[in-house]
Amino acid sequence: MRSIERSATRAEFLLKLLVAVAIVGVIAGMIAPVIANKLDDAQMRAEAGTLKSLRRDFEATYDATDFNNLNESSVAASGLPSGTVFTTFDQGTTIDSRIYGQSIVVDAAGWVTKLAQKRGVTSYVVGSSYSALTQSQYTTIAFNPYQVQRCLVVGPAGETGQQRYLLISLMVPPYRNLVFPAADPTQTFDSIWDQSWESTQAQAPSLWSTLLTPDQVALWNTASSNKRTNASRLLVERIVQPKYTLTLANNSQTDTAWLDIGPASDAMVAAPNSGTMQSGSLPGFSGGILAGRLIVVRRAAAVMHLNGSIPV
Repeated sequence: MRSIERSATRAEFLLKLLVAVAIVGVIAGMIAPVIANKLDDAQMRAEAGTLKSLRRDFEATYDATDFNNLNESSVAASGLPSGTVFTTFDQGTTIDSRIYGQSIVVDAAGWVTKLAQKRGVTSYVVGSSYSALTQSQYTTIAFNPYQVQRCLVVGPAGETGQQRYLLISLMVPPYRNLVFPAADPTQTFDSIWDQSWESTQAQAPSLWSTLLTPDQVALWNTASSNKRTNASRLLVERIVQPKYTLTLANNSQTDTAWLDIGPASDAMVAAPNSGTMQSGSLPGFSGGILAGRLIVVRRAAAVMHLNGSIPV
């Protein structure tokens, strides 16, 4: 009898254990997606914060007087003198190749390199190729947590009153292979700029339906993890660098005035009693002078002028 009772007790215990395991399994199945969603939301917020930090450092380079190595706003059509090395930005037609690139080659004039220098990062060698797996301070700037490269896309050159940039990070694994339009850089830039990407149900810009295949557009609009569309996983920081117009007035009867705009020496020269002169009339400055440019004004009798030696 005792043997039968012990068997019954063990059977009852096993039954209760199985029931408990089943309950735990059900609860775990209910909680796991919630936890996964919370982690995904946290990762998206963290990346958005990283982009804002990169943006602040990018904007802080505007004041650098070293346009070849430090100033990110070494851009075309901004009045820079011949010989200046323009910053290497991403273009609207090359976003795909940059984002899905398995490695980054260190470009001395690249936006990542200049940003690294701004942050005091020295763990890189110009010309070397690094993958996300390198996990250095340099690749931390270049790659997001999905080992997808961030992009800093330069806007159209010569816009009046502004120079625009887009800092973007696509928070999806590379194998998802979302496609960006590549027909026209300005068209692609503006379509990203004008679209709202913040909603979890964000959609691809309507223009893309004429530039991509239906399947490519549908993939952007498809919900992925956390009930987010793939489009909502494109994080975007819009950057506007203002441009200004400068007026030089020279009412002196005897002195000439010389004005440097950034590294462009004697960009404006006003003869004695020549009245007013505006920067918009100068080649390279028709759209304005970019914020951050150092302005130096000198005046003296023309025969005394030595570039940079005689202050106002």
